[in-house]
Amino acid sequence: MQRLPIVIAIGLLTLTLAGRHTRLAAEERVVHFFQDNALTGQAGSYGTRSIHGAELAAKHINDAGGFTDTCGNKYTIKLSVWDMANSREQAIAGLRKAADDSTVLAVLGSTPSTGFAAMEPVAGQVKMPIIATGSAVPIKKWNPYAFRVTIATPVAAPYFLKQFKEMFHPKRVAMIYDITQDALRAEAELIRDLANQTGFEIVAFEAFRVNDTDFRAQLTTIKGTTPEWLGVYAANTEGSKIINQMDELGLLGKVNIFSGYGVFQDPTYWDLANGRTKGAVNWAVAFNLASSDPLMQNIPCGETVIVPEPSVHGTSRSHTMAR
Repeated sequence: MQRLPIVIAIGLLTLTLAGRHTRLAAEERVVHFFQDNALTGQAGSYGTRSIHGAELAAKHINDAGGFTDTCGNKYTIKLSVWDMANSREQAIAGLRKAADDSTVLAVLGSTPSTGFAAMEPVAGQVKMPIIATGSAVPIKKWNPYAFRVTIATPVAAPYFLKQFKEMFHPKRVAMIYDITQDALRAEAELIRDLANQTGFEIVAFEAFRVNDTDFRAQLTTIKGTTPEWLGVYAANTEGSKIINQMDELGLLGKVNIFSGYGVFQDPTYWDLANGRTKGAVNWAVAFNLASSDPLMQNIPCGETVIVPEPSVHGTSRSHTMAR
């Protein structure tokens, strides 16, 4: 969630791009963002850090006296918070609440893809810009009110697999994933589909559901396939239980672990797994500021860049923001 200090500045550009022409009276001098994110539930640790990041950014801006627009008007930031609790219905309810408030400029969130995937089509219906703060789930059909500030799974996972192959030379890989979580399921299925061309075999592909607590049956099946690596695609609550039960079954230490976007960087995961995630591998978003790519050359100058994402399931309308 280290990218969140950029979200406040990006929100103003998003408003223009999305076509929401809210006029802020000069005497108001307040920009109101509505945070629709997870404070509780399986993704609570991820959403909470996103919210804290936005609050810290707003504090820095407001403590400095606010920011100035191109016309010389000065504004401060106001933030509201809605707990979507890793629920699709709660995420949509929060978005509709924001849309009903004429002072809200845009919605920040959600970090969990469960919320963002549900909010994305509704944003177009209520004409409220949303800026996902961490969601990497593939979106089949975009609308001009939806944006995100991270790299999507279909873009990132192939790069991860290339590096994974070059660094570790895997031959036998097993997967266990949460079938109810959009981003986790999407990346697990993408890795399965890319395995042959990457040069390794998927020897087991086991699913579970959110709030499951006993994974011994899946892990016993996986153990019987003698994998070298296990992809654990789970939020920290279930993922830590999987890793602890791997230790019980004698898999830990014999089978290496990997996962998706920034999963093992969450300190809550480390604590719940009692440090057993040490040495585990995941991919994370990073930018090479020395790149010769023109898009990257703009970033150190403070320019917000809108990067089109490649087509996913027939859609070509998708944007990633970087600053």
